[in-house]
Amino acid sequence: MNNKTFIILNILALIGVLTVNALANILPINGMNTGELSALYPNLFTPAGFTFSIWSVIYLLLIAFVIVQRSISANTYFAELSLWFLLSCLANVSWILAWHYQFLYASVLIMLLLLFSLSKIFLLLQSVNLKSVSEKLFIMLPFTFYLSWICVATIANISALLVSLSWEGGPLSPTTWTLTMISIASVLGIFIAERYREPAFLLVLIWALFGIYSRWTGTENNSIATTALTELILLAVLFFVFQFGLRKKTV
Repeated sequence: MNNKTFIILNILALIGVLTVNALANILPINGMNTGELSALYPNLFTPAGFTFSIWSVIYLLLIAFVIVQRSISANTYFAELSLWFLLSCLANVSWILAWHYQFLYASVLIMLLLLFSLSKIFLLLQSVNLKSVSEKLFIMLPFTFYLSWICVATIANISALLVSLSWEGGPLSPTTWTLTMISIASVLGIFIAERYREPAFLLVLIWALFGIYSRWTGTENNSIATTALTELILLAVLFFVFQFGLRKKTV
């Protein structure tokens, strides 16, 4: 398959993703929009509804990627990048369908597949030398943001599955489990940002933590809000440290 074909397939795949995601809320698929379905499985980790507007940013960045992809299509890694991108698009569409028809086990497996494909793209782009500002903004940044958000979404998806099974946290309270998941997400973000010198990864986590803080501040779950705010401030400080204080590592 030549690179021109991959360019066309990438464009068509993204159009498919945008179309299915739009129909999920316009029709909506199976009678409920994505947010209404989330409300069926309430858990303490899911951030406030406005937080999910991050998808608009991610999709705009992905549109920018397919527009400028021709500039990197001559590189040997483009075919591999395209294959993983096509798989991520298939996983995205499949997840929407599984979620809307409430196949929660399938939705978690598909989310893990999406996480895996985006991780492969992220690591692939780390292994090549993206020098220009346009490459960093329109090739690296879309997948950095996308991967970071899917890390958060995977935790939320697993939490929804556990809620559907009436699992109450075992030896730990729901609040303690939520605090643990917040800490895990923060540690993962710090590791990736430091290891690969991609501080933009932290921006999405900061946004997610702000959503958790906004949802629970002033409520009976104020301890969750306080922890989210503390982690948010820590990640914000580290973002500036990684962005302006350290040079990018050679991978």
